[in-house]
Amino acid sequence: MTRALLLPLLACALTACDQGRWIALPPLLMRCADLDDRNLKADLEDSSKFSLGRGMLQGVCTQSGAGNFTGDLRCSNDAVEVRCKS
Repeated sequence: MTRALLLPLLACALTACDQGRWIALPPLLMRCADLDDRNLKADLEDSSKFSLGRGMLQGVCTQSGAGNFTGDLRCSNDAVEVRCKS
């Protein structure tokens, strides 16, 4: 591989790693309707304080090998997805 290709490939790899990964949660853990609760959502997104829910989502990210829970949540196809980033 030439050096001319190595630098762009390295930049793409670093960018892809920086984007993080979205992991879908099973409905048993959380449903999209749970995100309508402003207090719960604010609690999960606030990294400055500990909560059991935030700890659970951090565990999901860790167990999947995707790194740390970023605090980002979204609903996709009736499943809550959490964003993990290494």
